[in-house]
Amino acid sequence: MNTSTLIFRQLFEATSCTYTYIIGCTATRKAVIIDVLETVERDAKLIKQLYLELELGVNTHVHADHITGTAALAKDMYVHIRKM
Repeated sequence: MNTSTLIFRQLFEATSCTYTYIIGCTATRKAVIIDVLETVERDAKLIKQLYLELELGVNTHVHADHITGTAALAKDMYVHIRKM
């Protein structure tokens, strides 16, 4: 992948000192979000502003805030959650 086709955003949540990442493709407009928190409005707004279609939410570790955040974002953006 050419770096000019990559969209990358690192989002910081100060209360929990936690990062969320959005990685997208400028060609396909498809995106993945990593380690979602309960910042669904912020994340959904940015995904829409970037004209991205969320394909997958990934949690790198199991914390309640990530699980509930991912589920809420999936519901808000009409994304199916797949268990692996």
